[in-house]
Amino acid sequence: METKSSAETASGVPAAESPVLERGRGRVLWWWSLAGFGVLAVSALIAVSVLAATYQPLSFGGTGNSAELFPGLPAGQGIHPVNTVGGLHEDFYIPPQRGTFSLFVDIYNGGSYAVTIESVSLPSGGPVTLAGPVRYSTPGMGGSDMIPPPISRVLHIVVLRPGQDLFLGFPVRTWPCAQQYGWASEPSFNVKMRFALFTRTVAMPWGSLGDSLVMHAPVGRPGDSGIFCLPHTVLLRQSAAR
Repeated sequence: METKSSAETASGVPAAESPVLERGRGRVLWWWSLAGFGVLAVSALIAVSVLAATYQPLSFGGTGNSAELFPGLPAGQGIHPVNTVGGLHEDFYIPPQRGTFSLFVDIYNGGSYAVTIESVSLPSGGPVTLAGPVRYSTPGMGGSDMIPPPISRVLHIVVLRPGQDLFLGFPVRTWPCAQQYGWASEPSFNVKMRFALFTRTVAMPWGSLGDSLVMHAPVGRPGDSGIFCLPHTVLLRQSAAR
């Protein structure tokens, strides 16, 4: 004679077939499935957040360089490319300038998503300083086929779509005197961009080959030893310090 287990005796059916136990096992499996889905969702959210926080599709565009004039802003004098041996890199030499002149750059969105350009700026304490608001234009702006178009606006917030260029004009100043044997450089300008919920500041070169701005160190005043200045430069004593 077979002896039934206590569970079988109490229910009249084998323990493995008890509806209560089956329902309990189903709840456990459901909770484990829900927990697994939650882990996957959190992992996906973290991955998307990391992508958004690190996404940087900007590069220097293929139109022009920093030595070119931006429409509506005054041109610099004597600015020209240097250090071009080998074609792997170049810089732009800026001699002392009188008054405001302009620098032109072209930034390009080479990514798959649009980004918002909130502002652009120059590093503080550099050899060139902003002399007014940065201006911008985009291809075809104002119905013109010129690049950059002759119409521009003050830069505030601009959405830069994939494959689109943004032309920027920097009105700048530098000191009219400089050291004969001292040098200064400005390797980049700053672009504040936003993608999704994340904002970051990106350092951009002045040309497609990683270009920098180079110049004789802008210091001194007429008559100082080792200093040369633009012709007819007159500086008040209190304005000599920078």
